[in-house]
Amino acid sequence: MNNDSTKQYYSVTATFKNSLRKLEWDDMEVKIDDQRNTCRSCRLQKCIEAGMKSNAIQNERDTIGKRKKPENEADELLVELLMSEKLCQQLRSSVIKSTEQVSYDCGKVKTWRIEDDRWATLNDVGKSIHQQLVLLVEWAKSLPQFAGLTLDDQAMTFIILYTEFLFTLLYRIREKIKLTTALLKATAAQIIILGVAFRSLSFENSICLANDTLIPKEHAANIGDINCVVGRIIDELVTPMRRLSIDLCEYVALKAILFFNPVAKDVADSTTVENARIAFLRAIEKRCQQYSMEISECRAGRLLLLLPSLQAVAQQMVEDVQLARLFGFANVDSLMEELILHDERAYGDVRQSLASPCQMTETIT
Repeated sequence: MNNDSTKQYYSVTATFKNSLRKLEWDDMEVKIDDQRNTCRSCRLQKCIEAGMKSNAIQNERDTIGKRKKPENEADELLVELLMSEKLCQQLRSSVIKSTEQVSYDCGKVKTWRIEDDRWATLNDVGKSIHQQLVLLVEWAKSLPQFAGLTLDDQAMTFIILYTEFLFTLLYRIREKIKLTTALLKATAAQIIILGVAFRSLSFENSICLANDTLIPKEHAANIGDINCVVGRIIDELVTPMRRLSIDLCEYVALKAILFFNPVAKDVADSTTVENARIAFLRAIEKRCQQYSMEISECRAGRLLLLLPSLQAVAQQMVEDVQLARLFGFANVDSLMEELILHDERAYGDVRQSLASPCQMTETIT
């Protein structure tokens, strides 16, 4: 035995088992029976030939393949959020165009002299709120936590064959829509304010609305800003965010953390919502660790400290909208009533929109 793996250990010849080789002969005859094919590739090909859609494969249920590394999950969450935000921006122009003919100004507020074409009017403010609410609903529908429960052609075919599955699926969809509606109602105003603040980082003493018009801090009262919301956005949000040099990844993470509020009213499945929020909290912590020691120190905490001010300013904006409707300064549409004012008489518009296919998906296909 002159094999390289043969060694002398304590004067005894030892051969490791990995040095041995086994030879088997095969007559190439495959036994065919009625048992299920154990080859996963063959089973998949057979399903596709039978009419199954390849995009219906649920990879998250695959327990055999290579597991995702935990450290990559945070990055993947941020990538998904960035994709949703990108799709939301692609839809923005069509949403703005759809509100061109809508008027929110009732004419009771004295018209002020506009010195710059980009300065916003009361009508621009109403349009901007509506546009951001529409985009917010579409953004929520694009999130993986919601997108997995839409009816497609394959599901419809399955429904016809299995009535029990019909009731199960419809119940799950109804519960998911109820959950998403509750989250939207609880966080819509805060997410709108966060978006305005992030959009205004490059402007001095002005905020930038969704339709790219500006409201200078010194002229906010001319458009019915009774509670000085514009000034508070600039002082309490824009300035600290500019000091932190907040980037798009951190913005979308904060947006998701706001949205998944487990203690929001009418949230039944608080555990699922809380788990989603924790996942995004971990993602933003990991993101902050990528900076240098000087920048990353307490950065995640400093970002989260923006949320109390954000909530307070959002409440002031809600009061402004309530006063505008009460005194007839501006028209308030049903979407604002349901998501901003929580008016139950406007019940149904958001759920109908959530039940429809995601427009952002249609935009890019």
